[in-house]
Amino acid sequence: MKYQAELLLFKNKLRRVKGTLRHAWQGLIGVAAVGGVLLYQFFFVIAKAGYGTGATEMGVLYTFLLVAAVNFFRVFLNQTPVLRIEAASVLHTYNTRYFRKSLFRKQLLSVLASALVSGMIACVLSGFLFNLVFLKRWLILTLYISTCSFLSWIFYHANRKIRGGVCAAFSFCTFLLFWRSPLSAAGLALSLYAVWMYTQRFLRLNMPKFFERMQSLEAASTAISQNDFARMQQLTEENRPAYVKGPMLYHLHPTKKSALWIKSLLELIRMQRQQIVLLALLLLGGWIVSSTNLFTFVPLLDNPAITSVIAVFCTTAAFNGLHQQLIKQAKTVSDKRKLGLALPFTRKKIIISYGMTAMILNLLLSLSVSLLYNAFSIRLILLLLAEAIAYSVPCCTQLYETRFQRGATAFSNMLLFIGIYWFLVI
Repeated sequence: MKYQAELLLFKNKLRRVKGTLRHAWQGLIGVAAVGGVLLYQFFFVIAKAGYGTGATEMGVLYTFLLVAAVNFFRVFLNQTPVLRIEAASVLHTYNTRYFRKSLFRKQLLSVLASALVSGMIACVLSGFLFNLVFLKRWLILTLYISTCSFLSWIFYHANRKIRGGVCAAFSFCTFLLFWRSPLSAAGLALSLYAVWMYTQRFLRLNMPKFFERMQSLEAASTAISQNDFARMQQLTEENRPAYVKGPMLYHLHPTKKSALWIKSLLELIRMQRQQIVLLALLLLGGWIVSSTNLFTFVPLLDNPAITSVIAVFCTTAAFNGLHQQLIKQAKTVSDKRKLGLALPFTRKKIIISYGMTAMILNLLLSLSVSLLYNAFSIRLILLLLAEAIAYSVPCCTQLYETRFQRGATAFSNMLLFIGIYWFLVI
């Protein structure tokens, strides 16, 4: 009976995969082609690996940085558990020996998958030569990726106190990855054993959270397999968080003068992770296009003048997205008067309070851009002034609901683009 249930679950997975391939094969082929070309460019153009010739030291460093960045996302930002078990199996077999065996098999498969991916990376970095260098890199990468998989599993289920320990463990393992010492493999092996033992003996699974997530994933995969867009939209609406996480306004004991400013900071903290990741990807993507050879295979992207404009455009989009988010939050507060609420703040006070937050974020982002492009100069002051104007003009026109809103938005975008272009390129 047990094997028949597993066979039926496996057939159901194949049925969903078949439906997904039938309805989305064009997009999957496109994603695979783009991913393959980018990987080729990264390993054979940037890292300069080739048959019989290993990658350069800088190429190996870039590869390890990429591996660390991907695993940082897996551990701390990915909202999907690394180990998946069918929702029906979770519901009917939890607290049974069968569930523990299934979980152990998933963990073993995770380690084998890490070994396979690490082997391919080490093989390319070693010039497709199976020597001692290949063995060393394969071992270190396997231990590191496997440890991060278990850390991601712990971070998903653990409470806030344990998550602090996960951050420390991830930092320690990442240090060992870049240490390049004979003791690195030993330290990573001990770390892997420690986190595995913790998952076996001490980790208490958050079963309500895990079961709900498995249900939503299976429902989403079924909707994609059946090409049911209405069901996809419904699942998107249902999976939005229904309650606020993090600190509340009353926790910070605000006064009448600081309440709006503190509220604006809290709203930024509660921004969705996808929005934060998108802003970071825009900044990083512009730098990759202009400062690396990753996209030189694309026509015209081997021209520095064009790649500089693309970098400026990506940076402008990041600043503009942040400004629009702050303006939207300020307008939401101001529009509460339309609901009959008597606010103790004027529009001018709202603009100033949210503007203070905008100036702080502009400064932090501008310093990050300066560090990324190595463009520290006195021009930074004028760039901050341009960013302040680009935020204030559309904010005032939208809160006061003037008829110049579209023109103000176009002006702010143009001013941002000119200021960033002058700062980075000229």
